[in-house]
Amino acid sequence: MDRAVAFQVASNNIHSQIFDDEAVVMDMTSGLYFSLRGAAVAVWSAVMAGATRTQLAAALAARYDAPDEAIAATLDTTLDALSAHGLIVTAPGGAAGAAPSPAAARGPLEPPAIERFTDMQELLLLDPIHEVSEAGWPVARSADGD
Repeated sequence: MDRAVAFQVASNNIHSQIFDDEAVVMDMTSGLYFSLRGAAVAVWSAVMAGATRTQLAAALAARYDAPDEAIAATLDTTLDALSAHGLIVTAPGGAAGAAPSPAAARGPLEPPAIERFTDMQELLLLDPIHEVSEAGWPVARSADGD
């Protein structure tokens, strides 16, 4: 993988909130949402800043006490999964210094965990501004398009 390639969030319709040990990512186009934990949180945080693969690896190495090979494998696994879910895309270049600052203390490498949820898909896909009917809003479209 080209180390100069930067990563960025795939679209303006993808929103996230990072908590202490979890990132919740919502894709408002598909109605899917994701829970990211472990090393995936650090990767997502750096991707939001437009980090290159080199910067992502440095951010993980600064945060986790693990061999370079384990860092690289974890990073590749996480980037592949985020890309497969349509959450990130590659972009040329990268922002200088985009990698986040390391945590105060390095800890053991936490395997990335990415869970995909569909249970709120219908609710997230409702358009409360345009889907108005006599019944009020939001109103889901019927199967026949009405």
